[in-house]
Amino acid sequence: METPRARSLLQYWRHPCLADGQFEPLGWYELAGWVGVMLVLSFIASGIGAAVLHLSGHALPPDTFILRIARHPSWRFAALLLIAPVLEEWTFRAFMTRGPRMMTAGIGFLGTVVLGLIVHALRGSPVMQQHDIARAYLLNVLVIMPVAGVFAALAWWLRRRWQPLLLLHAPWAIVLATLLFAGVHEFNFDLGAKIWLLWLTLPQLMAGIVLVYVRVRHGLRWSIALHLAFDWLLISVAWTTFAAKTHSGVFEVAAVLARLLLLGALLWGLVSLFRRGVLRPA
Repeated sequence: METPRARSLLQYWRHPCLADGQFEPLGWYELAGWVGVMLVLSFIASGIGAAVLHLSGHALPPDTFILRIARHPSWRFAALLLIAPVLEEWTFRAFMTRGPRMMTAGIGFLGTVVLGLIVHALRGSPVMQQHDIARAYLLNVLVIMPVAGVFAALAWWLRRRWQPLLLLHAPWAIVLATLLFAGVHEFNFDLGAKIWLLWLTLPQLMAGIVLVYVRVRHGLRWSIALHLAFDWLLISVAWTTFAAKTHSGVFEVAAVLARLLLLGALLWGLVSLFRRGVLRPA
């Protein structure tokens, strides 16, 4: 089987596969290009989702989770923005490797989150409907870690049964994990799980498609770095923009610089879409 290192983004997703443990190095310059690619694809997807909802007669709901972070910067939200991308990468993409230990650890995290989603679904309450979202999220992390350890230990014990199936059906597992990554962001809107809300998770789906490719081609640490950079760039623009409305001077300068950085990332992303055959067809 052809290794993912020899493929473009489109070529990889025609035949998605697990990482083989031999990763290509990735420089910070190239990482910035991938941040831009994620921005371009996410913004396009966001426009498509909003247009579909408008044409179907649905009112566009606010992203309660993101707005809460954007309008109320705090150390709690800063901690959340450091932890959440790492946890999401370990949950949805750590298992995408042929290495049995990393695969098992990833299954432990993924199993824990799926179990949590099932519990919330049975309770019939949105995941993010909390007075203090940051504190609730961080407290949930404290619960997730030991439970994920138990799941990982159980998965390691039963690995001879499930690993051959995962290796055989790896493309389906990768696709389903990417769809689940996008789908859980429905709860950002504080409306529970609704089919029509999936249109508004298209940006996360596009981001997930890129993150999977970077994870398999360059390794988990680089998909984590990419995820962190992407989230922090967007939230930095939001934080400085809201701060500039109520404060002058340094906050206005910071807002301008953040927007210029975002614009630069978008332009570099457009260039990167066609550099080195990122979107080269198979």
